[in-house]
Amino acid sequence: MSQRLFAIFDVGTTGTRSVVVDEEGRELSKAYEEYPQKPRDIKIHEELAETYWRTACNTMQRAISEFGSAEGIVGVVLATTRDCVTPVDKEGKPLAPTVTWVDNRSTETAKEMAEDIGPRKSVNKIMWFKENRPQLFSRAYKFIHLDAYLNYRLCGEMVSEPSNARYGPIDHETLKWSEELCEQTGIPIDNLAEIKPPGTTIGGITAEAAKRTSLRKGTLVIMGSGDQQCSALGTGTIKKGVLKATTGTGTFVITHTEEHIEDPYVMFSNPSAIPGKWILEGVTPGTGLAYRWYRDNYCEPEKMMAAQSDAAAYDLMERSAREVPAGSDGLVIFPFMAYNKGIFYNVGFQHTRAHIARAIMEANGYSINMYVQMMEGILDIEFNEMRIDGGGANSSLWRQIMADCTNKTVLLPRSRDSTVIGAAILGTIGTGVYGSYEEAASNMLRIEERREPIPENVAIYEKQFGIFNKLMLAEMADIIELTS
Repeated sequence: MSQRLFAIFDVGTTGTRSVVVDEEGRELSKAYEEYPQKPRDIKIHEELAETYWRTACNTMQRAISEFGSAEGIVGVVLATTRDCVTPVDKEGKPLAPTVTWVDNRSTETAKEMAEDIGPRKSVNKIMWFKENRPQLFSRAYKFIHLDAYLNYRLCGEMVSEPSNARYGPIDHETLKWSEELCEQTGIPIDNLAEIKPPGTTIGGITAEAAKRTSLRKGTLVIMGSGDQQCSALGTGTIKKGVLKATTGTGTFVITHTEEHIEDPYVMFSNPSAIPGKWILEGVTPGTGLAYRWYRDNYCEPEKMMAAQSDAAAYDLMERSAREVPAGSDGLVIFPFMAYNKGIFYNVGFQHTRAHIARAIMEANGYSINMYVQMMEGILDIEFNEMRIDGGGANSSLWRQIMADCTNKTVLLPRSRDSTVIGAAILGTIGTGVYGSYEEAASNMLRIEERREPIPENVAIYEKQFGIFNKLMLAEMADIIELTS
């Protein structure tokens, strides 16, 4: 076993994972903790910043305890969910809960400036504070993204990187804060965190962070990146023609590009974890959340059985969904429940709870296929295969559905936590273990399974995909209005 190890924090939308990884991409120990669930409405989605820090500390302590020691850890890297904004004072203490990426708050002024703001959704959030919490806005030392908040807690440096900063008032050409946009929106440029590129050393673990996390004081903290940027890196999506799909809280479909793409319809052109490179990204919010909603509200028998055995509730749900034929006997679900726009289409008396479970899985496959087809058109390329990761990739049924819905060969990496592997790659670059991203990826990425589409299922899903597209087009105008 390699002796150079990396401690990775993967701070997501619904929970935090801490993992100890070696330089060959093997996960040696890990721990996970979900955040407390709370009700939300269509506009508001907040989380206490302390929850992110507390779960990061708890899970890292457990991961290190399981491994046995922090002695071999040479670098600490953070991957975070993006577009999460927290107002803080000079001591880094939050002045309000973190406004997450799922949150849709905005202001009339921001809506009037929509063309100038574009996809920089954190600008809307900061402008909301300016107009609705003026005293807090005046008191705030910084409005920082989640990576800057946690970097500060780890090493005392309030710094962010381009994939997070991209949601703020940034210049897409220079990847620095735009003085012009800051002036237009009334956001003081001094109230924003410093931006540094991924893979660079930003400090060392403080004594307080060492006490809370069980990491050694002084261990190098390497700048990480956004969770999807790290996932792209961890799946080897670092060159033209490679495609990946993540099924987690939401669905993320990503491919590599050499430069920024202006206005890619309903997709996003975002900075890559590799400095100077970009990714093209399609997002369907809440697909995994819809499956979790179904579990929590309609699967009490499965949850009771899981509590009395070693099986997980999701495994029991999948077992029943396997008995339902491809296409769910005509049931199509449109999964935009994060915006109160979920649709159950063509539901009939023949449909059971198992049909709903499978139809939610299939909705994820349809949304992936939608973005794949868009990317192929924009980039004038045809993808032959797709790499997958995220919690959904743990399910063999879900993997087959993704292959069938897209009619692509699906590749499953050894690690389902490709975000963690991508963050570890940044750690190896920052500490000089590997000399290039290509070298790091070739040494740390392993493909465990290749899954081919089933032709008869492909034919069924092509027909169902047409229905899904009609539902999407019918709702898209309202969804864009809600998110603008």
